[in-house]
Amino acid sequence: MVHGHPPSEQGPLAPGERLCDLAFLDHRGKPFSLYANHVFGWPKALFLIGSAEGAAEDLARFAALVADFGQAETHVLAVSRGPTDEDARLTQRLGLPFPLLSDPEGALHRAAGAAGAPCTLMFDPVLRLERRIGGAGQAEAALAHARARAAAFRPVVVGAQSPALVVPNVADRPLCRRLIDYWEQGERQDDMVAARGDGSGYANPKSKIRSDVVLPEDAALTGELTGAIARRLLPEVLKAFNFPVTRMERFRIGCYDAATSGFFAPHRDNTTPLTRHRRYALTLNLNTGDYEGGFLRLPEYGPQLYAPPPGGAVVFSCSLLHLVSPVSRGRRFVVVGFFWGEAEQALYEQTHAGPARDETLTV
Repeated sequence: MVHGHPPSEQGPLAPGERLCDLAFLDHRGKPFSLYANHVFGWPKALFLIGSAEGAAEDLARFAALVADFGQAETHVLAVSRGPTDEDARLTQRLGLPFPLLSDPEGALHRAAGAAGAPCTLMFDPVLRLERRIGGAGQAEAALAHARARAAAFRPVVVGAQSPALVVPNVADRPLCRRLIDYWEQGERQDDMVAARGDGSGYANPKSKIRSDVVLPEDAALTGELTGAIARRLLPEVLKAFNFPVTRMERFRIGCYDAATSGFFAPHRDNTTPLTRHRRYALTLNLNTGDYEGGFLRLPEYGPQLYAPPPGGAVVFSCSLLHLVSPVSRGRRFVVVGFFWGEAEQALYEQTHAGPARDETLTV
């Protein structure tokens, strides 16, 4: 088994939410886990049905396309609410080339809102939901999604790679829009960088041209964003970096504007006495595609230019040199923040006093 750190209870599944390690049974009545090493780590199409017999025709359509799904490196599975002996009979009669599982408690069906009509859930390699497909032609629609995903994430031979984690669907589009709207109305801080002395910060347009609005701790948007990050991003940080994040700095919504050639020169995020507690940096894009330029780059380890889709996040060590290239058209909006754990919190409390100590969020 892999330690994928799934949530302990299955909540409603929306894009970006991760599937629990639910107690499925295969057609022989034996436990089946989607977190098993031979299953985990690949995109999946899960066809949710009521009874297996009632969905025989649709199951046959998925079976006919299973080789095509394989070419798109996507696993096909079906999940029924029926008894395992019914699943076993249909598996044998149709010669199903993929597992037909039973969801005896109905947990997945409830989470997906699939109490009635069948639906297909498309998951990414770490079992975060990408899309829910309903209606007719689900096998064909699921295959089209799998092929589009495979085309967007083609295998490449890597000669150099920046040690950064990229996670899509951390914030949904409506939340991204509300964060941009908050920046439009907020009190802005232009071109501010962390001071090396007392931590008050100072403007340095030679180093950074970005207009920031701080999200207050008690703002409703802060709670919504923190919750999404805790559910959708931090489990991946724990798995990828083996680091349990328990503290976050208050978030800033930043705007890099082409009108001022917004940019951030090469820098590190933990080099001052008041920033050395930081362990990981967060960049969460809010509007990819509305601008040109504005790429995040970590030049020490590779030439990659990072631009995840709206709501997608990049997390990397605060010790890494990084920059943001100038924006040449439009405006790039981004949420930036910093993560650390309990060991670093003691250091934070030593170096921050008074109101400054209240600028952290607890996970």
